[in-house]
Amino acid sequence: MMETESQNPLSLFTFRRVLLPVVIGIVVSVYLVVVVSKIDASKLAQIPLTRHLLYGLIMAVLMVSIRDLAYIFRIWQLTDRRLSFFKCLEIILLWEFGSSVTPASVGGITLALFILNKEKIRFGKGVSIIMLCSYLDNLAFVSVFSLLFLILGPRMFDLSAVCSDLGHQHLFNAFRVMGEYVWIGFIIVAVIGGLLGFAIFVKPTWARGFFRRVSKIKWLHRWREPIALLGEEIWLTSQEFKTRGLGFLFKVFIATTISWCARYALANVLIWTFATMDLNQIDVFARQCVMRVIMMIPATPGGSGISELSFIALNCDYLPAGFASAVAIIWRLFNFYLYLGIGAIVLPRWIARVNRKNN
Repeated sequence: MMETESQNPLSLFTFRRVLLPVVIGIVVSVYLVVVVSKIDASKLAQIPLTRHLLYGLIMAVLMVSIRDLAYIFRIWQLTDRRLSFFKCLEIILLWEFGSSVTPASVGGITLALFILNKEKIRFGKGVSIIMLCSYLDNLAFVSVFSLLFLILGPRMFDLSAVCSDLGHQHLFNAFRVMGEYVWIGFIIVAVIGGLLGFAIFVKPTWARGFFRRVSKIKWLHRWREPIALLGEEIWLTSQEFKTRGLGFLFKVFIATTISWCARYALANVLIWTFATMDLNQIDVFARQCVMRVIMMIPATPGGSGISELSFIALNCDYLPAGFASAVAIIWRLFNFYLYLGIGAIVLPRWIARVNRKNN
């Protein structure tokens, strides 16, 4: 992350560079949803405009709003309450935009760090905020996933229900099989999160020295600089937040957890809107946590294709035959294409504003 100080991350978001991954993402999505799953357009036309549908869409908007408001509160706290609500909103929207046009979250992180610096947050503080956000996201996921497992047990990974939409589609069925083994990915994420928390809050100086020593190993010379920088970022994060107290950490952790729960609950709301069967909402919510592990695989911009495929494969047994693909499209409109559109509008306006201020 620290090399961003000498580079302009906006070079990653020129029209040409943004357009290419977006087109790739849309093509992949269309192929997977239309060709592979053979979506029946007539099913969409059969959806009646009822009060139930209206309530469902309103709740979907509410989930997106809660998700972003919780993130706004978190970034406001992490920046020592120096930024206004509007500036925090810009950061969150552009962060999501950056994540939507890159295969992994690196683009969003790079742009967020650049924005924080332009908003007069010093570079070391910005690095610390990004590092702590990554840790909080990890901790929130591990906490929610663990709680759900305590409630549901092995049933959380049970994907044996018959789903007529999948038929003999081996690609979809492969994702359902993958979903039964996501506990392996969860353990890996939990271990990494535990080690990161230990490094930041318990032994930051030791961690910095450890990564410096690791970076000097000959067969790791290709990654020498990023490995050493990781140790420096951990140490910086510790120095920035070690005196803030448990109350501060608890507040930003709760905000992070609320945001992620709202993100998962968006799928709950949409499935409830279109389902014709009685649903156990805890089971549906847990299924989204299972899907989250699969979506951690970086492949296409914003996870396009992987996300739609995962949603259809893991949630089709909750929906009427022929509806899973349609609901997947609506779900992606709320949590992906919405941020693409907003980000494309906000980014040039934000650039103009900070340039005027600097001039």
